Amino acid sequence: MVDVDRCQECGIPTQTVESHEWLNSGVIVRKDDSSLRMAFVECENLDPLFDGIVQIIGVPIEHIVIDCERKGNRDYCNPTIPQEVKDLVRKGDLPLVSIIDAMTLTASTNGLGRFELKDESLGEFITVISYDAHSVPITLGDIAGGCEAVMGDEYSRVTYKELSPHEYEMTAMPSGFPANLEGRLERKEYHLREGDIELERCSTCGGPLAFSRFKWDLDMGTIKSDSTGRRVGIVYPPVLDPIFGELEKELGETIAPVVLEAQRRFTKTGFYSVNEIKDVERFRNQLALLGMGNLREFKMDPKGLHLSLDNACMHLMVVGMIQGLYEIAFDKESSVEWELSEEGDLHADVTPLFTQFLSAS
Repeated sequence: MVDVDRCQECGIPTQTVESHEWLNSGVIVRKDDSSLRMAFVECENLDPLFDGIVQIIGVPIEHIVIDCERKGNRDYCNPTIPQEVKDLVRKGDLPLVSIIDAMTLTASTNGLGRFELKDESLGEFITVISYDAHSVPITLGDIAGGCEAVMGDEYSRVTYKELSPHEYEMTAMPSGFPANLEGRLERKEYHLREGDIELERCSTCGGPLAFSRFKWDLDMGTIKSDSTGRRVGIVYPPVLDPIFGELEKELGETIAPVVLEAQRRFTKTGFYSVNEIKDVERFRNQLALLGMGNLREFKMDPKGLHLSLDNACMHLMVVGMIQGLYEIAFDKESSVEWELSEEGDLHADVTPLFTQFLSAS
């Protein structure tokens, strides 16, 4: 059983509250580094989204997702592990398992699944059993990237096999090359501004009180909303966001419309409910609670939908979701236009197709 301290009033793990800060701009940052933006992302749609992209373009992308996540997680973890600790591990004076235990505890607390070390040989391979991974390819990338951060070598050889539903054996091995820090992913900078969001706080720990309606199952490594039943995980958006950019480089074509279409299709399977966006103030607070940004404008009627979101992250998933919900609400096919400013402000407009046809005629 995973044993961590929790707030006795709201039940949030103490580590979560002590490590993160919720700003009034709809943004979550690490307290020890305010340039590190974090977010609670609904993660049950990640693998279906990747599968949907594959169905549309007809090309496998798993290796791209793994490789991009590997590089991103390496660059995220690398500065957090003291050099003296890395040196001790590489010399064999400090067991690698001590680092793995710390990483697995953080993964469980962040809702990213539970891991158990199966076998490892210093500098040769590491094999873990993954339970309830929030995303299989992203988890593979995280394991490989974590190894690179500690060992200093490139761990780009990864394998996995399914042992049972939601249980995988995952192995990462070094490629024989040093980790290429020259090609590291540039950290995406967010132009954070003051906002006007005031989340109700727990009087004991100071964290958002709304998280008392989320269930942290630390033994399974999951976080779920009591109201929707959906799973969320604490992730680092500047690692996830570049995946789609890497897809564009690899495939040589614009990927944004494909991501939007895949997310729209997934939304229409019934994963999300229209009721979640009917109450605008509730929708605004929910986005801020998850760290997705500050909702400035939201209007929806049969003629269309308009959204303005300051400090947006994971914007393609947000746009695809609202387009799908609009089509569910009014049973209409639609098109969407969107724009993301350099400051991170997202503007999106969903328009029913029959309106466009009438306007053209």
